[in-house]
Amino acid sequence: MIHTPTNIALRQSGIYARANACDWQFQWPLHTHEGLEVYYFIQGRANYVIGDNIYDLLPGDMLLFNGDKIHRVNPSQDVPYIRSYVNFMPALIEQCMPSEMSKKLLSLFESPNGLLIRWSPEEREEIERFFQTLCSEIEKETFGYEWMSVTLLSQMLVRIYRKSKHLMELSRIQQPSHSQANVKRILQYLNQNYTENISLADLSKALHLNKYYMCHCFKEVTGYTINNYLMSKRIEEAKKLLLSSDQPIGSISEQLGFNTSIHFSRTFKQYAGASPQMFRKETADRQ
Repeated sequence: MIHTPTNIALRQSGIYARANACDWQFQWPLHTHEGLEVYYFIQGRANYVIGDNIYDLLPGDMLLFNGDKIHRVNPSQDVPYIRSYVNFMPALIEQCMPSEMSKKLLSLFESPNGLLIRWSPEEREEIERFFQTLCSEIEKETFGYEWMSVTLLSQMLVRIYRKSKHLMELSRIQQPSHSQANVKRILQYLNQNYTENISLADLSKALHLNKYYMCHCFKEVTGYTINNYLMSKRIEEAKKLLLSSDQPIGSISEQLGFNTSIHFSRTFKQYAGASPQMFRKETADRQ
């Protein structure tokens, strides 16, 4: 799904942030949104899927990525899940600092599968203070809060950029487990071939993995079945085509590998909550 609350906030003010969020939802959908995201993991057990990659998160981990990359967190229900995040439009940074500097900061978000920054326990207090102060400014809306918000965000990004330059020296990225490595291979295959008519047997043969093991480890790591992930990926791509072009529904359906336009429309409504025609119309009316 396209995350509508995030998009609405970004269109209004160019920035959307939360600090120490601990709310729980029983459906953590695959989704995309406008802008860039800085996600900071504080407490719990979770992994995070971004594009083809899977991150097994530790407290103090930060992920930076472009919101148009399909992503999903998969937290454990057994322990509290606490995180902070900020979404923002690149123009905020481009307009407030020299071009050379803004290019360096925005380059942090260029990795197609996200960038992991692992903060040490000694550094976390500073990072958490950035999020808390930023959210306080946005929520209170007192005099000059827009300028303060952009300034705080810029300072945070500078701190992240400095850390990223020493990433290999200061942080040792954990090697993925055997099951995570196989799930990463499955994600890569699905993301590259999602328009094809892929059966579990085809996937098993292509990747030389046992079909039942493949289904089990994919659901365990991502929280999604292989078929649900494939359909979600197709629907996210359909949304982009519906919003960026005037192509007929039938043409989009064919491009994405659906057997018929009826099957496409039915599946789209099941995953997006509205028909393709209604989604295109309602989104255009909001813009």
